[in-house]
Amino acid sequence: MNRPEESLVDPARATSVVQRARLLGTIAGYLVLVLVAWFTGSDALAALCVVVLVSAVLASGLRNASRAAWAIWILLVGGIVLLTWNGHGRTALDLVPLLVNLGLAILFGWTLTGTHTPLIARAIIAIEGAERIALPGVETYARALTAAWTLLFALQTIVFVVLIAWWLPQLAEGSRARDWTMTWLQFGGYLLPALFMLAEYAFRRWHLRHIPHTPPREFAEQLLRNWPQLLRDTDLRNGRTP
Repeated sequence: MNRPEESLVDPARATSVVQRARLLGTIAGYLVLVLVAWFTGSDALAALCVVVLVSAVLASGLRNASRAAWAIWILLVGGIVLLTWNGHGRTALDLVPLLVNLGLAILFGWTLTGTHTPLIARAIIAIEGAERIALPGVETYARALTAAWTLLFALQTIVFVVLIAWWLPQLAEGSRARDWTMTWLQFGGYLLPALFMLAEYAFRRWHLRHIPHTPPREFAEQLLRNWPQLLRDTDLRNGRTP
């Protein structure tokens, strides 16, 4: 009898690889568009960058035909088109770092309220299991780190509001000060969290030196693989979603 050929590919792993590739591809595509828009000064490309970002963020809801997701997408894209039509497509791009930091500040801060599980604790559970959070000092550190991220994103949001609403309008077009400000707005705002992450990792290795730590590369791979679990409010006591 002929036996069906066994699949050598793990479907779950294959799906995870596709999801990671899609995420990294979207990020890479967005950054390329930002650079092109930056060097060409094209309002249309600047607007396209924001449309790509909005579509990527809402992709899951759009694929599932969520009315809320489609309503938000239409509202945001409509606003971008209106800005571009009036010659302010670059403004839409300038607002992205502000909105990203505001959204992250709200997300991190919200998980610190009430009975919610801090976002960093959720990451630990998703990546290393519920037993990890039960180790001495880990739960307290996770809450403190979530608060630190909230503060960082909140401060960056305030800085971006000041830059966009007050500082940039005073600077002459093409001046060095304006170029440096725009560079910080579009790129420096993402560099600071990356530097904070590196400093925090070094501090964590020292502060929680009594427990083993996952190597950075493995941690990043597991985070990319399990990031949807961060949206689930996992119970710290049993590792299950309430």
